[in-house]
Amino acid sequence: MKYDIIIAGGGPAGSTCAEVLAKNDIDVLLFEKGNNNRYKTCAGGLMWHNELDFGSLPAEIIERNVEHLFLSGPTASVDLTTLGTSGKVGQLTYRNRFDCYLRELASKSGAHIETNTEVINISVHKDFVEVEVKSNSQIQKKYASAVVLAIGAQRTQLQQKLRMDRPADFEQAIIAEFSLPEQLIDERFGGGAYELYFNSEIAPHGYTWIFTKREGLSVGLCDKNVNINHFKDILAHHPIISKKLEGTNPIEFDGKHIWAAPIPDRIPEYLYRDRVILVGDAAGLSDRFTYEGIWHARSSGRSAAETLIKATKQNDYSSTFLQKYQIKCSKLLNTILNSQRMHHLVYHSGYMNLILDTLVEILQNPYFGNAIISNIQLLLEGFLAPGNGVASLGVQLQQKLIESLREKVDRSTIKKLNREIGFALALN
Repeated sequence: MKYDIIIAGGGPAGSTCAEVLAKNDIDVLLFEKGNNNRYKTCAGGLMWHNELDFGSLPAEIIERNVEHLFLSGPTASVDLTTLGTSGKVGQLTYRNRFDCYLRELASKSGAHIETNTEVINISVHKDFVEVEVKSNSQIQKKYASAVVLAIGAQRTQLQQKLRMDRPADFEQAIIAEFSLPEQLIDERFGGGAYELYFNSEIAPHGYTWIFTKREGLSVGLCDKNVNINHFKDILAHHPIISKKLEGTNPIEFDGKHIWAAPIPDRIPEYLYRDRVILVGDAAGLSDRFTYEGIWHARSSGRSAAETLIKATKQNDYSSTFLQKYQIKCSKLLNTILNSQRMHHLVYHSGYMNLILDTLVEILQNPYFGNAIISNIQLLLEGFLAPGNGVASLGVQLQQKLIESLREKVDRSTIKKLNREIGFALALN
């Protein structure tokens, strides 16, 4: 049997792609190499644009709504609360439940889903694609008109076999899951919280985090290189984190308490070739400052599906036609470009600690704190159209940041920081 589309990978990118295709009467087969409840190295934070773009999730998937954004530099910290404001930051979930839910949506829409089945080879022919899969030590061949690679950042050998560019630069993430009674989470964190800790002595190219769940904590570290002993030392001795972990118990998934995985830090030049499209982490699509990637994955999956629907109608899966997918991703790619500017300012300027401590001090002012938390999504994405209110806020924040830094550094340093902050906020 020949399918219209085969999808390799059942995460947010692959599942969203499958759902959209199936809803449009495209015969689609999705392979997920893990079981239906497989764990993913991910804190489970959903920024609010996930709901804006893809709709609400059922209550049983959501652990908590984000009510606090706790930001810490080396010597200063601030708790920005959404309570009493119109701002919405995001939601918190466990990725195994979230991904399972997305695959269920795809299945209910008519997609064929096979779990515990790994795509091990792909051959592109003139009129079809041959896909080899392995399940229970058995190897089978499946056929389709085109294939979508939603295989994440770890399995780039498939792209290599297809002579496709692939992410070559990576950030590393390591995460541990803990249980803690709901009452203690409410007392220590104020409810649903994103907590981000920046310190170049701990993570020069990233940060440490705590994301709360209903009765648990996801605690992690992202950096260019991560080490399990260094991570354990943070958990045990960080002056804030260690205290917030008191009384916790490890949670194991598939027999493991600590997980690690790469996050792509570069986008391939081409996200397509004849009869093949790359989505999600396989396409290098993640935020370059926070390294969040769920929205990016789902957005790319939907764009791939919309392109393949038209390709199926016209029976044209050539690279010339499929380049429409990369064009359709232009907003997403621009968002990543904006985050790359902030990435450079914080991780490569040499002034991470100074900038973050100064920013925290500014946000301790209720005027700036409340304004930022109410517009955090637009500010993070860099959608600062000239003349709108968020752009004006960004200008005020930039000016205040420069004024505060001027009191701490010499003239030559402030000139450099002025240029880099203006570039990072895309305001000059």
